Amino acid sequence: MSEEEQRPPPFDDFDARLGKLRRPDERPAAAKPSEPERLNFGAGLQAGIEVLAGVAGGVLIGWGLDRWLETKPLFLIVFFLLGSAAGVLNSWRFLRRMQERSGSGG
Repeated sequence: MSEEEQRPPPFDDFDARLGKLRRPDERPAAAKPSEPERLNFGAGLQAGIEVLAGVAGGVLIGWGLDRWLETKPLFLIVFFLLGSAAGVLNSWRFLRRMQERSGSGG
């Protein structure tokens, strides 16, 4: 066997073949199976957790301050409202970002 017969093929050849396999836009549209639109339960769960975390954080801070300063239920009510507002705001921001990513901003 000569030295040329023992050499592997050049990497350019391999890269070209691999590139063709990786690019889905080069395949005909009929070959792609149509996927039904998936529901994104994770986004809804994340939005709910944002609200819940805001409320829980506000209640815990208010309860702690009320206990420390002996001002029952003043700070609990104030921080419950602030935590609820913060949770709803965070949830709204999260859902707005998700909407922008999906391209259906409107």
